[in-house]
Amino acid sequence: MKIIYAYEQDAIDPSVQSGRPFSILQQFKAAGHNVVPAFPVNRRLKYLYGLKYAYYQRRGLTYWPDREPFYLRSLAWQIERRVRQTKADFLFSPGSLAIAALRIDVPKIFCADATFANVLEFYGSFQNCAEEFIRQGHEQERKALDNCTMAIFPSEWAAQTAMAYYGAACEKVHVIPFGANIEALPRDVILRAIEGRRFDRFHLLFVGRDWYRKGADVVLATCAHLHRLGFPITLDLVGIAEPPVPVPPYVTLHGLLSPSDAGQRQRLESLFCNAHVLFVPSRAENFGMVFCEAAAFGVPSVATATGGIPTIVREGITGAALPQDSLPETFAQTIGQLLSDPVRYRRLALSSRDEYEARLNWRTFAQRFFEHAQRIGLTV
Repeated sequence: MKIIYAYEQDAIDPSVQSGRPFSILQQFKAAGHNVVPAFPVNRRLKYLYGLKYAYYQRRGLTYWPDREPFYLRSLAWQIERRVRQTKADFLFSPGSLAIAALRIDVPKIFCADATFANVLEFYGSFQNCAEEFIRQGHEQERKALDNCTMAIFPSEWAAQTAMAYYGAACEKVHVIPFGANIEALPRDVILRAIEGRRFDRFHLLFVGRDWYRKGADVVLATCAHLHRLGFPITLDLVGIAEPPVPVPPYVTLHGLLSPSDAGQRQRLESLFCNAHVLFVPSRAENFGMVFCEAAAFGVPSVATATGGIPTIVREGITGAALPQDSLPETFAQTIGQLLSDPVRYRRLALSSRDEYEARLNWRTFAQRFFEHAQRIGLTV
């Protein structure tokens, strides 16, 4: 099968979009398909909107030029020019921007972690938006959904918005969870790691770059409460080099650990293997691949039931997702109950790894993707 892989950024860079474009590209190639790259494209046209950006910024409004109709058409034109003589079975994009204005006579499929309506007023970078930008964002999303043959989202939260808000036909919208963007260790290694986790000291792990959005302040408050209750805890903070507040002695700062660096990857793997719980109580999260990564290491997650997280963090299967407005004391109670019952804990750790193997990996994503592609008439 010949697949045009279209994207505005460099899909072979694992650091782009948390590695999602790279991981999907690798799975397509691993399955033996002929992938025709139509990425990256020239995005310098965005700079033409610098004055407009400055105008809205002075008024305290959020505006980004990547939904401007002329800019979207420039992305599409570059892709069309690169694949003009290519006969492909379908075109795929790991995002909706390149699809919106694309005029190419092959089935078009995209996947995205959320719609524009999902992120609007949800993420800090999409709050207090200019009316023009809001209008452009909704129009771009609607055009992409109208223009595609199939749209893939990793959560019911995003898929339902595509259908309910933008009127996308239910037969073209599908839910396939994304995978973990870290190489999982063999199952027998993880089983030994789970059995080796002692219960005389508890290791909590936080992974995230955004202190407030990822809820690191809630993590510190929860750990302080656990400490007062007498739980012998340690907390490893990954992704944040300089916290905005002092941290207690039981907290270790690791900074950003990149999986692309062998030494840093080994440190990250060791932290996951030794952790009892991944604790990331995000205030906003389109999906949260870090929870897939925790499952790969047999580490239950404690999180908030916001955005796409409930697709991954399931009560009694991969952890617990509490209401977003839960107090640190409530999180502490949930974590404390889990760590006070070794039998229940190990059962949850094993089921977390099972969920990774069955559902939360990129190989399964690709398998389900091509199953859906067959149902719309594509020969795989």
